[in-house]
Amino acid sequence: MKKEESSSYTARAKAIEAAAQRGEWVVGRIKKEYGNAADGGGTLLVSLYDGFPDDPVGGEPLWTVVDSLAVPLYVASFERQGGGRGVIVFDDFETSAETGLLIGKTLYRIPTAADRSERTDDGEGDLSVLVGYELTDQRSGRVGMVREFYDYPGNPLLGVDFEGQEVLVPAGVIEVTSVKKRRLAGDLPEGLFEL
Repeated sequence: MKKEESSSYTARAKAIEAAAQRGEWVVGRIKKEYGNAADGGGTLLVSLYDGFPDDPVGGEPLWTVVDSLAVPLYVASFERQGGGRGVIVFDDFETSAETGLLIGKTLYRIPTAADRSERTDDGEGDLSVLVGYELTDQRSGRVGMVREFYDYPGNPLLGVDFEGQEVLVPAGVIEVTSVKKRRLAGDLPEGLFEL
């Protein structure tokens, strides 16, 4: 690696590490191995969020954070499986042991100039950055962890783990109470926990 490439890589890695601490630039989450684990193909099922590239193969890497260090993940193949998920294979992750290190990891992508120009000023941000935040229901006092973001047009939902049960919470009823402490609060609708 040339010196210019090395310093560029270091700068990108540091930017990803900082964004991960702030919960920004999140474009997906690696869910599990996909297909027959015995085939050793290294295929993973991923949840896709806003900002996930249409064609990530051969382009800029996606990133994840392992032990507080940013790791680039170059995409060998990708197939979208509906709007919110896809199957992906990363270069250099070919066995179950190797892909097992990635399961549960968040995927990040450095925004491009085109991404920045596409942003609108409609007051809505990328709600996938709330994955990992703690949500307190102001009505019942229950506390849960945001595990998933579902970008349904007109009805974005947060998948919140309350005592082992996923509850789908309308994003419009929550507010950020602390970015630093990664905390949310909301007056959740009655009956939401009974669904």
